[in-house]
Amino acid sequence: MVNWNRFIPTDFEYDFERDELANHHITFDEAVECFFSDFEVRHNKSYTDRYQLLGRTIGGRYLKIIFQLKSGYVIRIITGWDI
Repeated sequence: MVNWNRFIPTDFEYDFERDELANHHITFDEAVECFFSDFEVRHNKSYTDRYQLLGRTIGGRYLKIIFQLKSGYVIRIITGWDI
């Protein structure tokens, strides 16, 4: 089990060919910023290998980011939206 209170991602992946973040007016950088603020992580109800991160960007925007945790603490960002 991941200790989300001490979690530090090592790298980020994103499929820019299928840019779901842009559809919600979120930049990749904003999504990444949420992993370095105060955040809460929940299991995703639809997919057992995905999570929901509720966090804040440096600019104060509150976002929900859907991501997959891969081996080596690599984060694959899937999508996100404002909350």
